[in-house]
Amino acid sequence: MLELTKSVQAAILAHAAKEAPKECCGLIVQAGGEQLYRPCGNVAANPSARFEIATLDWIEVSEQGEVCAIVHSHPQGEPWLSGADRQMQAANGLPWVLAVSGSLKVFEPVPHLRGRGFEYGRFDCYSLLADAYHLAGIDLPPVRRGDIDDDAAQGRFLALAEKAGFARVRDLQPGDVVLTEFDGLASHVLLYLGNGEMLHHAFGQLSRRDGYGPYWQRHTHSIWRHRQWQPEMLQAVLNDLACCG
Repeated sequence: MLELTKSVQAAILAHAAKEAPKECCGLIVQAGGEQLYRPCGNVAANPSARFEIATLDWIEVSEQGEVCAIVHSHPQGEPWLSGADRQMQAANGLPWVLAVSGSLKVFEPVPHLRGRGFEYGRFDCYSLLADAYHLAGIDLPPVRRGDIDDDAAQGRFLALAEKAGFARVRDLQPGDVVLTEFDGLASHVLLYLGNGEMLHHAFGQLSRRDGYGPYWQRHTHSIWRHRQWQPEMLQAVLNDLACCG
């Protein structure tokens, strides 16, 4: 996780305030053991709604050190990456720092939520959930995986849920986590999107948007809601799903 120095944080927030109501943009570089923020020109056709870093600025800054993050602001106050932001972030593979409402949020370059190949411990149902929540502004704790069957038998999510900020609920709302049970083991989590749809990553399959139909309902073990979750956060997940096909 990228950690910003206090001087870099102050510089970004000052730049964002100066450029409002336009989106500011810039680059964070590591040069000679020092983390630096370098403001860049926003040459987008509509700088109040999007940003585009001037090519010459990118070249000049990259000559000063290693570019380690892209920075921009959302003057309108949307505290997550747009679909266009996510498309560009997936392409460049860098952390993005968003300045909004006087605060900063670092978004790590997680892969698009849909279409991931299954790799237990790296790309699985919990990884998908953690990345979706990260995009929404909630960071779940990392979970060390062992053998997939042993982990299922130990009920990893049940053991983690309350510590991670989840509370068990009865009613199902968008953004809730559904824990499903197979062969007596509660071992698979999915993210409910609302309107009878869910996002999940089943063993041996690609992560996908799917219907939360009778089959999944029959296998539902319990429903969990994060204490920090707000309904508007779902838009961050939907932005990613909309931009990746």
